[in-house]
Amino acid sequence: MDIVYQIQFLQGTFSRQEKKVVKVILDNPSFASDATLEQLASRAGVSTETIAHFAKSLGCQDINDFMTHMRAQTATQRPDTSVSKPVPGGTDIAFASATLLGKLPGVSPEIMQRFAKSIGYEDIGDIIYQIRAQQNQFSQQESKVAQAILDDVAFASSATIEQLASQAGVSPATITRFAKSMGCDDIRDLRMKLAHASAVGSRYMAAQSEKTSGFGSAAWQQRLNQREQRIRLQLQRFDEKAFIHAVSLISDAVKGVYIFNTESRCTFFASELLNGLLRAGRPAYAFQDVELMRISASGLSSQHAVLMLSVSQESEVLAEIAKTAVDRGAKVVAISPDNSPLAAQATTLLSLGDEPSASLNAQAMMLGGDLLLDLMGEGF
Repeated sequence: MDIVYQIQFLQGTFSRQEKKVVKVILDNPSFASDATLEQLASRAGVSTETIAHFAKSLGCQDINDFMTHMRAQTATQRPDTSVSKPVPGGTDIAFASATLLGKLPGVSPEIMQRFAKSIGYEDIGDIIYQIRAQQNQFSQQESKVAQAILDDVAFASSATIEQLASQAGVSPATITRFAKSMGCDDIRDLRMKLAHASAVGSRYMAAQSEKTSGFGSAAWQQRLNQREQRIRLQLQRFDEKAFIHAVSLISDAVKGVYIFNTESRCTFFASELLNGLLRAGRPAYAFQDVELMRISASGLSSQHAVLMLSVSQESEVLAEIAKTAVDRGAKVVAISPDNSPLAAQATTLLSLGDEPSASLNAQAMMLGGDLLLDLMGEGF
């Protein structure tokens, strides 16, 4: 089992504590693959019980199985997986400081400013950016503080030194040292910079939310997904050979194609098929009146084809007319549910499946009619 792949695949399902473990593993896989259980728990700032629960959530049998898989990661990693330190003039954006980025050829202060805003920061010296950039350089205790801040910037920007220390699981003195290491005068200066960064990040996220609001709410997205799934299932039901055969029968009908239906839901599709045939220069006629269909069917021959449309499983009248047409030598192409009386009389069937809902069958009829017109356009 590729443990890193499993972690990335399941990343959105982990608890807050488990995410700390995820971060340690993904940020420093070489350390994680060699660390003991206690070292991994200590670096992540969690208990060994959390590691055990995390292992189970990945599908490992127990903690020993998890550690075995972690050791195995070493063999599949590149020879050097250690995180390199920023190099002056280098291009490692993830860990470069503002000073180093500013020294890159052709990088002006204006470009730096635009880049910072594009990723949700006021400038490249933004405290959150700097915390992320230096994460692999912190001591074990400072890493806990950094993670606590990144997990909840809004809380960290308003918390007292004791509250933040408690949240991170460190002493107040560690918070003070962390603030100094980030270039802050004291905890108040750190809070002020975090508050500013939080406000900028909120504006950025709001802007991103506006950009994606066109997708709608979760309930709306669920409705769309349900319909997309239904369409896919219906398209999978369609038989390519049946459609090709139907186009062949229609193409051979030199004296004309008749389109019959008795249901209001099918009228629109009958009209679309009629227009498609006429645009292709084929003689075509559409009827919905039962008596006219009976009269027309009795005068057909082997040089005619009939398209019969039904979304109902109770199509006895159309089945009777289809039999008359077939007896006269005409070829009948039915677009209907596969367990309907009409389907049993058809020369070839473009099945809508066995769905009892006329509404859903009408949606399938639309897809089938569109496919048929598309194929007829190629065939003619």
